[in-house]
Amino acid sequence: MLTNGSDFADKTAPWFELSPDTPHPENIPTSVTRQPRGARLVFVLQTNNGNRWSGPNQSGKICASSTPAGFASAGFSLLEVLIASTVFSLGMAGFAALLLTSIIDSTQARREGIAVIAAASLSEQIRLNPGALNRYLDPPANISTVCVGNQACTAEEQADYDFRLWQLELADSIQNARGLVCRDETPHDGVEGDSHCDGTGPLVIKIFWRGPGGESTQHRFTLEVS
Repeated sequence: MLTNGSDFADKTAPWFELSPDTPHPENIPTSVTRQPRGARLVFVLQTNNGNRWSGPNQSGKICASSTPAGFASAGFSLLEVLIASTVFSLGMAGFAALLLTSIIDSTQARREGIAVIAAASLSEQIRLNPGALNRYLDPPANISTVCVGNQACTAEEQADYDFRLWQLELADSIQNARGLVCRDETPHDGVEGDSHCDGTGPLVIKIFWRGPGGESTQHRFTLEVS
């Protein structure tokens, strides 16, 4: 009778018989273990040179196994699949959150760069037309002349047209952005709708905008015109 952990130094024991298709009959079995396979027990023998044997087969003989030593048949249980799926889902969720944060930060950086360029451009326009500074500080509701090409315009008309065009381009580059020119002793303050310009101090350009999707957080860029 086969028992778990039996020693098989002698392959001629009466209970042991190799099948005719055994490829290496010189292998000497050294141990046997019982392993459950479904509703029946299968005896697995370990030989002296590392081969594995399993049985009994339908004839009651122990036959060679096609599975090499160290490669016992394995599979995935339902629990292992669920655990792997959970870990994968958590990893993908973390990756999606990281990707979203990266996109938001990239968008914000791009908008800040646009604000810097727009403020520098308006500052240069003011330097080129210093006689119409008041038109930048208190722009009219409507422009009277489109100053393009060979159209002759006064300094005030040119300032009105340049500033209105600048505002339109800013709003097109940064959604719903708004810019203004004022004097302010504390230039690094104010929000959209309340620029906190006190009318004294240096000449500054302030640009306000909101984050992606109209988020409540407001952003501001300020440039002092020297």
